[in-house]
Amino acid sequence: MNLALKAWRMARIAREYRAGRVRLDSRPIRLWFDTCSACNLRCVMCPNKDLPPAEKGMMSLDLFRRVIDQAHPHVSDIYLHHRGEPLLNRHLPDMIRYARARGIRCRFHTNGALLTEDRARDLIAASPELVSFSIDGFEKDTYERIRVGADFDQTIVNVRRLLRLRREARQSLPYVVVERIRFRGETPAPEARERAERLRRDLLRDGVNEIVEKEEYVWAGDAPPDAPAAARTFTQCTFPWYAMVIGWNGVVTPCPQDFWGRLPMGDASRQPLADIWNGPAYQDLRRRLLHDLDSLPLCRRCDRLCRKTVTGLPAQYLVPFLVDHFVGYNKLRTWLGGGERNS
Repeated sequence: MNLALKAWRMARIAREYRAGRVRLDSRPIRLWFDTCSACNLRCVMCPNKDLPPAEKGMMSLDLFRRVIDQAHPHVSDIYLHHRGEPLLNRHLPDMIRYARARGIRCRFHTNGALLTEDRARDLIAASPELVSFSIDGFEKDTYERIRVGADFDQTIVNVRRLLRLRREARQSLPYVVVERIRFRGETPAPEARERAERLRRDLLRDGVNEIVEKEEYVWAGDAPPDAPAAARTFTQCTFPWYAMVIGWNGVVTPCPQDFWGRLPMGDASRQPLADIWNGPAYQDLRRRLLHDLDSLPLCRRCDRLCRKTVTGLPAQYLVPFLVDHFVGYNKLRTWLGGGERNS
């Protein structure tokens, strides 16, 4: 997709968003795929462990291909993770190859515990744009207390294996990110901070492109308990104007914040994406976001709606979003120097 066409589509989305349109001429430019809603771990902060068995499953390669075939004229990048661990889906490398063959950039987030030699080789060959790893704690005891069921030493081995295979293949992709959550009230001892700092330096030296420290994340649209009341100045959500989440079974939801699938918009296994995008559920959601936010309990408590605006558009992440859309996250961060940052 050339830059002029991308710019035209982005401008049309911005016009429709600012005008408060509920039936759209534009189409989604970004998709999240819940390629696997099950997980191999039971992390203390993640609600995945509370998903009922009926909600856990793997997306079929056939469904993925059908969605991509409908989306690829418009979509520029996709996320291959949502509620679970994508490496559990054996079709993940094939999904990446299928999307990339249609000019779509792919990225996914993983706990890294299942990244064996064979899986790592398959991923290097498929060449996603970005792979990010969750390594909370940067110390064995802390990590294994948070990432219940994982082995810290093995996860670090797995990350370094992917970096080694990328070097051997003489590739720049995938861009590798290591993420760590900064938990509220966390006060590590000085010696623990020193060990964590040493690991950070070692990982960057080994080839990790970026290390990101994030604030503790609150799932399912609940605002952080310590969010100041004065900050709750709402800006209408952007997601239903540019993105979709496709569940493993085809159920479409409007936003990755909707972990529990409380706002189903349609079923991509039975309906064309275009019909869902401008169907009654999506139009009603956009209308309520604009005029009746109190009727959406999930949305009205979302911290992502408390944002300043620039020319009617949310200012937070606006520039990175635009650069990412036009050139790709890996190029954006490479230009900015990679390394470490807080989010």
